[in-house]
Amino acid sequence: MRLIHGTCRFSGYTIRYAGATDPGRIRPCNEDSLLIVPEVGLFAVADGLGGLDAGDVASSTALAHLHDLSRSQYAAEGADSGDTPARLAATIAAVNSRTYEHRLALGKNMATTLALVQFESDAVVAAHVGDSRIYHWHEGTLSQVSRDHSLVNQLCEQGALTVSQAKQSPQRHIITRAIGAEPNVLPSIKRIAVAPGDMLLLCTDGLTSMVEDADIAACFRTRPNDGSWLTEQLVRLANEAGGHDNITVVLVAIQP
Repeated sequence: MRLIHGTCRFSGYTIRYAGATDPGRIRPCNEDSLLIVPEVGLFAVADGLGGLDAGDVASSTALAHLHDLSRSQYAAEGADSGDTPARLAATIAAVNSRTYEHRLALGKNMATTLALVQFESDAVVAAHVGDSRIYHWHEGTLSQVSRDHSLVNQLCEQGALTVSQAKQSPQRHIITRAIGAEPNVLPSIKRIAVAPGDMLLLCTDGLTSMVEDADIAACFRTRPNDGSWLTEQLVRLANEAGGHDNITVVLVAIQP
């Protein structure tokens, strides 16, 4: 595991960030990727689908396209250039299209999740495809911003499964949307109001399948202003619980 951390200013915010990705204790290959682009206020994680041919290629390809598109758009338009959710939807559509085309060119059956946050002048816009998650720490409470695009979550929302049943279901790793799986994809996008002292957590299911939300929240309460420690601690907890999957964590803290 290699920790990435730093501080930046973007659109009126002072942001401290930290991120790390780890293969876990079982998988020989790390199919997760992370992206930190502080100069454009963008942070993201991706989890290549392990049951397919080239999950590591899918996640790295998607984030490489996201990096290039976000930088070129920022260079052309600057911060807060219009409707951020609409711009993110267009960006994700382009990332999906390019990843899908790369998949066809390679002849691989590959796809990836994607979870990202984009800062704007008075809020943060969160977007995701698949079951990589986004959490918001605010005034001592951890809340899940994203809703998994997964079969078990769909069944839970329909009342066919309880949350405890979903956690044990053999179908819990089946996702219903992914980047690169089809020519088009529908992301979930929402704006989050943030305040100084808040933190945003982006993570792959290598964390959330191993560590309960209550235990994640307990880490935040222990050292709420230390993103580097939190990042390393969350990866360590996932590995101590078995490390059955690759683990990726990105912490973004809004400073006073």
